[in-house]
Amino acid sequence: MIPLSEIVHWLKTGKRGARAEFTDSDLLTALILINEEPMGRYKLQSMLGLTDSSTKSLLNYCKKKNLLEISSTRMGHFLTSSGKNLVNLVYSKIPIHDILNYQIFPNLNHYFLLISDNFSNTAHHNIRRVELPSWKFRDLSIAYGAEAILLLTIDEKEKLNFPEKEMNLAEYFPKLEDYFFREIKLLIPSNSLILITAAKTIEVARKSAFITAIYAFDGLIDQIHSLL
Repeated sequence: MIPLSEIVHWLKTGKRGARAEFTDSDLLTALILINEEPMGRYKLQSMLGLTDSSTKSLLNYCKKKNLLEISSTRMGHFLTSSGKNLVNLVYSKIPIHDILNYQIFPNLNHYFLLISDNFSNTAHHNIRRVELPSWKFRDLSIAYGAEAILLLTIDEKEKLNFPEKEMNLAEYFPKLEDYFFREIKLLIPSNSLILITAAKTIEVARKSAFITAIYAFDGLIDQIHSLL
């Protein structure tokens, strides 16, 4: 297991040596967002919550690493095959993600994602989820700007619940399970987790969720490094 101090150092500096203007969380999230919709610098800047200079640095880095290209039709930036390979690697373990329009923690913005081995293809079969306790998910998320998290799983009765068996989700958030199953229509495979991060801005909640989730899998960090 990688010590938290080394994780935070990698998140904030990556392989670029001295502290960068952007983090690897910004980079990873940028590639995921651009995969969903090609976009220009200003829209990406807004969705990441970065300064103009930091966004320029991030885009230049991605182009240098052959992860992004600029469209000739003014559609903005789009992923190269290398960029798509990186995003597909993430999606093999984190197949579903979105803004959560359900107020769990007051006055905060919420983002959720599904952490699952069930969607993996044979190319990524060697990357398996590790059993991290809830407090490690919390520490990782908070180290990267989140104010709070909620970690959920499917119990033996196929009910959405806390990983801690002594706790009951219905006692704390009685309508949350219905929200996921009825409003989002989310089918959660067995042995999967839902990570919900909450932060003052949705940009921070999103980035915190993605960077935390990749540490739920043994070997995923190394494969991401190899593509960066």
